[in-house]
Amino acid sequence: MNKNATQPELAINNWLTLEAELASNYPDSVNQIYQGEIDGMLLKGVFSQAEMLEVKQRLDNASDELETVRYGTTLGCVLMAAGSDKERYFQGADNFRNKLKTLFDTNFEARLEATLTEISGGRKVEVARENDERVYTPATVRFVYPNLGGMVPHKNNDFLENSYYDHLNQIAKMVDALSYFIIIDKPEAGGDLVLYDLPPEESMTLTKDLDLEKCPKRYITSDIGDMIVFHGGNIVHQITDVIGQKVRITIGGFLAMSKDDQKILYWS
Repeated sequence: MNKNATQPELAINNWLTLEAELASNYPDSVNQIYQGEIDGMLLKGVFSQAEMLEVKQRLDNASDELETVRYGTTLGCVLMAAGSDKERYFQGADNFRNKLKTLFDTNFEARLEATLTEISGGRKVEVARENDERVYTPATVRFVYPNLGGMVPHKNNDFLENSYYDHLNQIAKMVDALSYFIIIDKPEAGGDLVLYDLPPEESMTLTKDLDLEKCPKRYITSDIGDMIVFHGGNIVHQITDVIGQKVRITIGGFLAMSKDDQKILYWS
């Protein structure tokens, strides 16, 4: 285990840190996270730092395409932000999938799917879709700016009753689904993922109704090109405030098993 990724008060112990090339040693990890056997994993070097430097430089030229949010900005449509306007969302998803082809020299979706397939338990990995014309966006780029407080504590189960999840609730096991993200660029300090150790029976309690002040927590620190996959559906998590002049940049989204347990679907 990466000792730099933990703190002495750590109460969540079920975490894997390993080189991406060793992911096949844990071939059913996605299901193990779903079942609560492990809380998540950090796969080191899914992309090289040189690859991500190229992406970061191209993102510098996309500032006019960014959407402002509380913690900074985003690039790419977000299902939650689109709300009931699904037509706008799917058009934005199509545009962003094309944008990814200009940001990455490699095929981003192919690299992501190849990596997740190593830990999928033999399940097919694919972008969620309503039909061939309405395909979800595979990811969102998130820019967390310094001194804005980071991303507040939340868990994905908090949002499942919203109507924009109606279709995903029909095709996927959305309760206790997973989150994933890959580091494009990291700040000088801060910007860590924090996991709160709550009892399982509180997994469906809204985060705003929880007392997190005395809750044990774990700090996960990752490097450029690393991918984190974790139980974002039922583990309350946050991103700590970014310190310094640099912006924290990630690309990521969500994962869920299909209802028939044959596929792993991803979207943002």
